[in-house]
Amino acid sequence: MSRELARREHDPFRERMGIGDSISGLFDDFFNERPTLAGRSMRSDTGLGWTPAVNIRETDDALIVYAGLPGVERDDVDLEVQENALILTGKCKTVDGEGGWVREELPSGQFYRAFNLSAEVDPDKVKASFNNGILEICLPKAEQSKPHKVEIT
Repeated sequence: MSRELARREHDPFRERMGIGDSISGLFDDFFNERPTLAGRSMRSDTGLGWTPAVNIRETDDALIVYAGLPGVERDDVDLEVQENALILTGKCKTVDGEGGWVREELPSGQFYRAFNLSAEVDPDKVKASFNNGILEICLPKAEQSKPHKVEIT
């Protein structure tokens, strides 16, 4: 094995940079209120997959969830509402390549997210759309969960 090849295979500086990136990412996740490892690719041989990042907002009439699913096909996503929970599962295919990656961060493999909903929703009226890698899920609140104005007499 050539000296140059051996140096590339075991590069302490590169290893330290990788550890630093991992620690920095954990602090970013914690202080930016992003779920730990959200959007980060995990080694597929561990079976852990990856966790899509989401934004959730609430209006008087609905809960709206935006999930970042880069590289995921619409047909590879499953969405379910059951017992006041939203469950999002699916898979992202691995980027084709010849290997020899210097850095690998794009998500691949199975993913799973589940959320307890803060309001009762009408499951028959849930709508979802997928555009440019963003899944938008609109969960209309059940009538009894919507705010009601009370007249003061």
